[in-house]
Amino acid sequence: MNKEKLSAFFKLMRADKPIGTALLLWPTMSAFFVLTNGSPSPFLMCLFVLGTFLMRSAGCVINDYFDRDFDGKVERTKDRPLPRGQVTEEEALILFGLLVAISASLLLWMNNLTFLTALAGLGLAVLYPLSKRFLAVPQLFLGLTFSWGILMVSAAETNQISYESLLLFTSCFFWIIAYDTAYALCDKQDDLDLGINSSAIYFGDYVVQFFLVFHVFSVSLLVFMAYSLKLHSAFYFFTCTALVFALYQSYLIKDQESAKCLRAFKNNNWLGLSILTGSILGVSL
Repeated sequence: MNKEKLSAFFKLMRADKPIGTALLLWPTMSAFFVLTNGSPSPFLMCLFVLGTFLMRSAGCVINDYFDRDFDGKVERTKDRPLPRGQVTEEEALILFGLLVAISASLLLWMNNLTFLTALAGLGLAVLYPLSKRFLAVPQLFLGLTFSWGILMVSAAETNQISYESLLLFTSCFFWIIAYDTAYALCDKQDDLDLGINSSAIYFGDYVVQFFLVFHVFSVSLLVFMAYSLKLHSAFYFFTCTALVFALYQSYLIKDQESAKCLRAFKNNNWLGLSILTGSILGVSL
């Protein structure tokens, strides 16, 4: 296999753009600390870090496979490996299968509930790329898919889907809808031309208001969870910091300029890190 082919596989997996892995990882790591009251299993955490990278990569591959006829017509995605012919359809499917297989092997060290939860998560990951064809707001599907790691943490660490994990899951669900709406705004005109659904289109002139409401719902659920678990006040400080980031993002997307909307999307890396920091301190102090 030559260097160019390896580079194309690397790009197809989005390994050159770690922001997606980070946005999956921060809430998953937060769940480890919150759900174990600050005593997570280091071994399980390592498995989940690796699994997060593998499944995010697999999700990108299958997304590009399903969107291969659309991506070449969108300015932001026209240079992806499949539209450019750097990777064949068969190679993409083989890579997807390999990534899923390696990720599945990590489940050998986990309990049966985690395996069943992961199986459902795989189904969501495969179906998400197709959801934009039949759902007016496919971000709802993405919210479920990208939050699923929290339920898997609960299953792996506690062998149950706890009430607290459902609160974290729902909070993350609203956060994901918000940040993917900012991401969808980058491609709004292209999606309109191609007839692809997105929250950026569905919410129309009220997209900024909905964006902020989703963030507020997310933060409110975190505050309620923290109050229920009697977390340290440090958690509230970092949650407020996250809300400041959300307000800044709302400012960035107000004119729906593609470059600023992408900045708003990427800013969620810091929002997620804030919640993770608050989660660690909230159960440790």
